Amino acid sequence: MHIDNRNLFFNRVSYGLLVGFLMPILSFVMYYMFRFGHTTFLDYIHILIESKKIANVLSLSVLPNLAPFMLLINSSRYSSGRGVLAATIVLGVIIFILKFTL
Repeated sequence: MHIDNRNLFFNRVSYGLLVGFLMPILSFVMYYMFRFGHTTFLDYIHILIESKKIANVLSLSVLPNLAPFMLLINSSRYSSGRGVLAATIVLGVIIFILKFTL
């Protein structure tokens, strides 16, 4: 019996969306821990908003989505790659809105 890799769990748009939203959250929190670990998380958010750097930090936290996207595309898991790309586009729109409103 032949198992097609494209029918595995890892080839679903929902999996790609999950990865696409978790990677930026993880990198945002890691940036907080390494750069502002001495302050509380709410103070960190407040500092970013006051200094108008929230959009910059968020846009950098989306950058790690490139790794799972390339990994999924190169392993022929196109549906998951579409999910990561969709999450990146949604986050990009949110960052664009934040850039001009805050």
